[in-house]
Amino acid sequence: MKRKMSVIVLLSSILMYSLLTGWAPLPRAAAQTDGQPGEILADYAGVVRETSPRSDGIYHIDTPRSIQKLKELHINTYYYLVWHEKTDWDDLKNEFLPAARDANINIVVYLVPPSESTGVRKSYPYTTDYIAWSKAIAQLSLDFPNLIGWAIDDFNHNLSTYTPQYMAQMKQTSEAINPKLMFTPQMYTDSLNESFLQTRGAYIDGVILAFRDGIYRNTQVYESAQQQIDTAYNLLSSYDLPLYWMLYASQLSLTPANPSANYVREVVQIALDNMKTGKIKGVTTYVLKKNFEPEPIDDKAFNDTGYLNIFVGAGAPTTAGDYEEASQNIRVDRKSDQYSLTFQTMDHGPNAMGYHKKQLLIDSQVVWEQDTAEILTDLQWNTIHVDLTPYLSGKKNARLSFRFYEARPVNNFWTYAGFDGLQPEGFSVENGDFADNSSWAFSSISAAIIGEIMHYDENRAGRAYEQTKRSYLTYELYHSIYTADLKPETKTDLAEKAEMVMDEYFSENNQKAIIKLRQLKNKIRIKSGREISLEMAEKWESICDELLTYYESEM
Repeated sequence: MKRKMSVIVLLSSILMYSLLTGWAPLPRAAAQTDGQPGEILADYAGVVRETSPRSDGIYHIDTPRSIQKLKELHINTYYYLVWHEKTDWDDLKNEFLPAARDANINIVVYLVPPSESTGVRKSYPYTTDYIAWSKAIAQLSLDFPNLIGWAIDDFNHNLSTYTPQYMAQMKQTSEAINPKLMFTPQMYTDSLNESFLQTRGAYIDGVILAFRDGIYRNTQVYESAQQQIDTAYNLLSSYDLPLYWMLYASQLSLTPANPSANYVREVVQIALDNMKTGKIKGVTTYVLKKNFEPEPIDDKAFNDTGYLNIFVGAGAPTTAGDYEEASQNIRVDRKSDQYSLTFQTMDHGPNAMGYHKKQLLIDSQVVWEQDTAEILTDLQWNTIHVDLTPYLSGKKNARLSFRFYEARPVNNFWTYAGFDGLQPEGFSVENGDFADNSSWAFSSISAAIIGEIMHYDENRAGRAYEQTKRSYLTYELYHSIYTADLKPETKTDLAEKAEMVMDEYFSENNQKAIIKLRQLKNKIRIKSGREISLEMAEKWESICDELLTYYESEM
């Protein structure tokens, strides 16, 4: 009853506003919900900047190098962030948009909301005047048809600004200039709901949903991606609105590290599988870096390149007694009369006593414990020595475990703990430096707490870029064939084979993908000049050759 009453009150206020101002609700935007495959392969931010400042002292966007990298990535749409420098808008108008047009790349202008317009960083020149932005972007789009829309970051955190009335003005302003211009707010799974769509769905042209494992907020676990896509698609489809999927290719705040290259590959390919079925109309990578420099922020291990990390994310709910642990069976030297373990530990996060505990266990018995708030120097490794003689004497084998334990429940208390450099006395430990993923078994009773062996990969950025490029091009081949103007039987034959290529490559069956790709290329060559135009056949054969090079390099 309360929900119905709140909607009635809101509708009444909207009606009164319309009578006073002449404003009227706009119809919902039409969406492609007919199962046609999505077409937008996109990238967001992560541009290359010039290596020297210009006369104004600012490092401007290096348009030629950025466009070159975007073309190599095989995107067709770029989300251009106006935020880092006061010159970003002028660089877009004067340099980036013309170059993107010539490269056949569409542009979506990406702005920040009031919550991110702090300090000197804002979306200049109109900052938080989104009516002025809607007018300026729409006017610019008349000169550059490749400017197809605009978006606002973290939209759901700023709904007090983006009221239905204000959004109606934004929509009316841009639509009066260019009715084709899209507006797509960026949101998160837990905020996309009926209430938002009932009150604001008429003023948007789709939603950019940023994936970060829902309430668990991380870039390590991706098993929930499909369920979140299905839920968002079903909800948006009922409002005739398309879903655009954003995935993190660089570090999400309050997390241990940048997402691994493997994570980026997996989440990109999950999205592309859903593009194929039409559930997603566009996919974009969040800050896919293009300079490929080493990222020291990930180099946290005490020695070597790996360490044991156990993490609870911001906003992730836990209950008292929840834990994640890493364990292995150890072999005890019965001839010894002394048993001990020396190891390194660190942690990072807000320091509040009594919530998160780090523990060492022998055969499920806690033999050492430390509150994460005891170490006030974040990320600094500390040496711990534990006498294990009372717990190992007389045993041949035992179970050793490192555990992250919740002494009290939390709702928003991110923290992670690290363990490394194990030095046992009187027993042996396998992979005590966490140099690889062997020997340790993980177990948990809470999805909110994540344990893994983290490795520093100095080539992470380059590998994530390459994986995305190859996955995008694989999808582009399928989409190009599927949407080509061909006889139905020809299109079906070629599209089925292109889909097989994609399925095999995404399943990491590279040898089978290569075989299917060669078969597809031969089919194209046979039909060239007869059922397929020479120009189209040449384009598809070129893509096949490029993909063959990629796939073979991964063998």
